Amino acid sequence: MDDTAEFNQKIDKLELEIFTRLPESLRLISKTHFTPVRIAQLAAEWLTEDGPKKILDVGAGTGKFCIAGAIEYNSFFYGIEHRESLVDIANTMIDSFGLKNAKVLHQNILDVNFKDYDAFYMFNPYYENLVFNKRLNNEVSLSEQLHKQYTEHTLAQLREMPNGTRVVTYDGENKEIPYAYERVRQSQNGLLKLWVKG
Repeated sequence: MDDTAEFNQKIDKLELEIFTRLPESLRLISKTHFTPVRIAQLAAEWLTEDGPKKILDVGAGTGKFCIAGAIEYNSFFYGIEHRESLVDIANTMIDSFGLKNAKVLHQNILDVNFKDYDAFYMFNPYYENLVFNKRLNNEVSLSEQLHKQYTEHTLAQLREMPNGTRVVTYDGENKEIPYAYERVRQSQNGLLKLWVKG
């Protein structure tokens, strides 16, 4: 087996292991709402290539990005998620993998100080506030006003980060990325982007 085939087999194995740990109610929607392992590990590689970091996944869901990153990289992967039910699932899955460098916190983005972290991952975290038929469940309030608040808060927090701060975005319009951040790399037909503050 060549290196590429072995790598793909490893990715597929982890994807299946995470999938089978999800409650059945989340399995059907997992491809829509949760980052694929291949994307998560590439994003984690981009975020950590200049050294270990405290990485924040904004809108962590069931913690898939944190798990995939923590398995491969010597950084600490935090997630924030405002649905308490998903936080419980995420941390149960993290524990089931025996990971000590990942944790998902029950928090709203408006209560997060970005300076507690070094780098950031975002999979279009506020989109469901605009398209209600894409909502994950009815556990939290959603609205266009909240989308505006969350985006403005993220912009303001990222503006205050030091030069060299890295952000990876997957999908979305990237309206939460300040002009001071340069897009320095992309993959997946432009869906996955690395931004660095200059």
